[in-house]
Amino acid sequence: MKYITLWRHAKAERPEHYANDFDRPLTDRGRKDAARMAALIARLDPPIDSLLSSPSARTAQTVEALLGQLNGKVKPIWQESIYLASAETLLALLQNLPEELEHVALVGHNPGMEELTSGLCGPAPETIFVRLPTAAVAHIAADVPQWNVLRWGCGQLKLLIPPKALRGG
Repeated sequence: MKYITLWRHAKAERPEHYANDFDRPLTDRGRKDAARMAALIARLDPPIDSLLSSPSARTAQTVEALLGQLNGKVKPIWQESIYLASAETLLALLQNLPEELEHVALVGHNPGMEELTSGLCGPAPETIFVRLPTAAVAHIAADVPQWNVLRWGCGQLKLLIPPKALRGG
C-alpha cells in the first residue's frame, strides 16, 4: 500500500496585483488556513516520507507551514514540473518515486490536483469530480505495491477536507 496526500496551495493574493502568477504570495487567510491544515497533515499515519512541491511563492509558503509541524524530519523537494501541471504529469511524477517511500505529500495547483485526486479515486480523471478549494487536503490510500504501477482508479479516498471545516466560529 502507498499513501498520497494531495494539498492544494492556500489562498493567494489576486493575480492583477503581481507581474506574474508564479510570484503571488499567500493572503492572511491563506497563511492561517495553511497552518491549520499543516497541523492535520502532520498527524496522518503513516508519517510523510517525502514532500514534493511546486516552487511558486504560494506553494512554498504553504509548505513552510507543514515543515514547522514536521520538525525537520522531511526536506521539501521543489519541482518546477509541478507548477500548473496536468494530472497526467503529476501521475508520472508519482510513478517515478523511489520504492522505499510509503507516504508522499504533493503540494500543487488546480486543475491538476483536482484531476489527479479524481483520477486516482475513479477510472479516469474525467469520470468523477473531486473539488479541492484552496488549502484543501485529499489523503489517498493506493492499493499498489510499488509506485511504478500507480494508475487511475487504484486509490481509495481516506480524507477530503477543506480548510473551512477547521476554521473556528
